[in-house]
Amino acid sequence: MKASISDSVMSEFGNRVLSRRVPVRPRSAPVKRGVPYASGVAGTSAVPPSLDHSLNSQKQRCSRDGKKWFKAVWSIFLIALTLVPLVILTTQVSRYHVDVPFWDQWNFVPLLGKSFEQGVSFSDLWALHNEHRLFFPRLIMLGFSHLSRYNICWELVFSILLAVGIFIIVFFQAKKVFLLLGSPGFPWVAPILSLLAFSLHQGENWVWGWQIQIFLNVLAVVMGLVILAMPEFRWRNLAAGVACGVVATFSYANGLAYWPVAFLALLLAPSPSRRRKRTALAIWLGLTALVFVSYFYRFSPTPPSGKSPFYFAIHPLEYVRYNLGYLGASIITYPESALFLGIFCLILFGSAAWFFLQKHRQVIVAAMPFLLLGLYSISCAALTGMGRVGFGAAQATSYRYVTFSNLIWFSNVIFLGLQFGESRLSLKAPTRGRIKIVASAAVLLSLIFLVARTSYRVGHRVLESYHHRLTPVRAELLRGSDDGLLQRLYIDADYVRQGIEILRTHRLSVFRETRSCE
Repeated sequence: MKASISDSVMSEFGNRVLSRRVPVRPRSAPVKRGVPYASGVAGTSAVPPSLDHSLNSQKQRCSRDGKKWFKAVWSIFLIALTLVPLVILTTQVSRYHVDVPFWDQWNFVPLLGKSFEQGVSFSDLWALHNEHRLFFPRLIMLGFSHLSRYNICWELVFSILLAVGIFIIVFFQAKKVFLLLGSPGFPWVAPILSLLAFSLHQGENWVWGWQIQIFLNVLAVVMGLVILAMPEFRWRNLAAGVACGVVATFSYANGLAYWPVAFLALLLAPSPSRRRKRTALAIWLGLTALVFVSYFYRFSPTPPSGKSPFYFAIHPLEYVRYNLGYLGASIITYPESALFLGIFCLILFGSAAWFFLQKHRQVIVAAMPFLLLGLYSISCAALTGMGRVGFGAAQATSYRYVTFSNLIWFSNVIFLGLQFGESRLSLKAPTRGRIKIVASAAVLLSLIFLVARTSYRVGHRVLESYHHRLTPVRAELLRGSDDGLLQRLYIDADYVRQGIEILRTHRLSVFRETRSCE
């Protein structure tokens, strides 16, 4: 009985073992002497697991090192590409500038002479120039004139530094938005922003020291809007925003548009307390009223065009054409083309802003400065058109206004870059995503081509013409006899001669002993 039970148990155990599928391993070939590891049967490897693991880790390490090197080279390339417009700008300005007062600077020469003789008063700095109150630009120009004996180069360098400041603030704010959204499109946006910020077809502003007022205004506006749109409300941010607004307003008349645009920033910015927010808005409205009253106190400028101050209201169609051409001039300066690009600019800005507000409300605070900069640019077009439309709609494409219209194009480029990066990451609708990628890339490439063409073709001609026009006049200042040459500097040759006497008396400009910019 015991034997039969054990036999049955063993047979059952044997059946279970045999029923399992055990893979049959082929015999490995004998290892040959003198060969550390020989291959065995086909399809097998005689490499030990430890060595195989070390080889894989080495491959992974090499792959990581290769990616690091590629990223480093790619970063260096993009940084160099971003710096190219600035390098070209500084090279061209150093080549084509002329160290001589030009046009409105001859209105500054009497004030400069007074500063050497008896000093200037607050009313001298506060006085109107056309429709502008140039309090801060006058202070800066007086300081540079005393330090350099009125060397125009100091003002030109300062303008470039202000433009660099504008670019840096826009750059880092754009980087913040791209990082918050996890968008990979930022690296290519930076060179485009640089191309706009340092475009040569702002030539009149680059080689005319008087135009520091424009760069000072724009830098103060950009800085103020970025500060006021920060995620957390703080009273020191409000104070800084007010300071920026004062500098912007009393550097150029367009600064008046800063106050309502900044009020919108405060209204939309999050705040931990409703009471604190209401108090901040009330303070802002009070300060806005104070600034406007002080600005328009004894304000009676004559329109430069000689036409009625309400010409823009009498001719609304021409006024609209002026505004559109003003916005499109950043890309191309031909009046008709600038008109259509102005229409495209508004459509692009409106649709991009609407799309962004609908889809990315979680980062609206970071993107708010770019929406506000676009609104400020539109406001500048409206304000400038009120005083300048009498010259005709074509005057809107003047090179001096490009610095203001650049702001809305900064916003458009950033929104397009966000759309391009988001489309690359989109996996829900591949076909639709490809269409968006192609459309965004096409618009960005077109903008790059047009800006580069206008900047380095039209802008170069502007700088070269300025140089050829004023170079012979600089030598004529020492004599002051040729009315035709003197009228290249200012419309009234006798007024230029009066300024020449002031410069000669105090050894300024061409009459100073040292000429560091030659």
